Amino acid sequence: MKMKTVKVRVPATTANLGPGFDVLGASLSLYNELEVSIAEDPKKAKFVVAGEGRKILPKDERNILWKAMDAVFMLLDQNDKYSLKSFNIKLTNNIPLSSGLGSSSAARAAGIIAANQICGNKMTLGEMAQLGVKLEGHPDNIIPAFYGGVCVSINQGNDVIDVIKLPIPKIKAVVCTPGFELATERSRNILPSKYDRKDVVFNISRVALLTKAFCTNDFKLLQEAMQDKIHQPYRAKLIPVMQGLIDAAVKEGAYGACLSGAGPSMIAFCDNSKAEKIAKAMAKIWKKETVPTKTFILSFDKNGAATNC
Repeated sequence: MKMKTVKVRVPATTANLGPGFDVLGASLSLYNELEVSIAEDPKKAKFVVAGEGRKILPKDERNILWKAMDAVFMLLDQNDKYSLKSFNIKLTNNIPLSSGLGSSSAARAAGIIAANQICGNKMTLGEMAQLGVKLEGHPDNIIPAFYGGVCVSINQGNDVIDVIKLPIPKIKAVVCTPGFELATERSRNILPSKYDRKDVVFNISRVALLTKAFCTNDFKLLQEAMQDKIHQPYRAKLIPVMQGLIDAAVKEGAYGACLSGAGPSMIAFCDNSKAEKIAKAMAKIWKKETVPTKTFILSFDKNGAATNC
């Protein structure tokens, strides 16, 4: 059984962009990389994880990347042909785990794309993305991981997601990631099951304003447009310095700032000339809390996941 090495690169993603809970997401210029090749001897098959999570991520059937690959093999009736021991797998993670930057989406997207290529590219981009949403449970991270850019995910029911891409803004995204993980499940469980009508209306108006900001490049609207009453006020209980981080970013010239996905990373949008100062100001807030941080100054990724790059 011969096969060229399959290489996949998947971007980090930021979800919600403030008010667009489970709907809006964007891909960023920070990438995980996957290499898969056929293991000539199944007994010597290797599963290597480098970078983020190299000491803690499982290197067996429990790994979500493999689960995504296996889901494709099952869907395409290739599961009798391929098992984990069929491959040498090397995953290089640059996206911090459980940080609100789509690390799980990146893993699942990489696995789906690699397995599809191994099977002869029988699935379309849309079909791969739909499977990714089914595995992930919500579309806001995994849709931009596949499609790139700034995406609106429209749930049509029955696991069908339509995708609308907004113009890609020529601004920077400053990400400040504290040195602790926050499981998405925990961050979602803290949310209420019901909301007041006024809070829903508040968010609808902000999503409309945010869409205008991206479509017209009027980024001065973002400070108001990125406000939210659906998830951030509740998740602030898990990240008490959230508002301080937003205020610090805006004070240094950010157009707006918000929690990235389920957190704990915070993200601010700004001109390139302001990015360094904003990154330092946000890190300083965590330093006062004796929490180490990583900061990233990123662009918006245009293309999403790519193969054989």
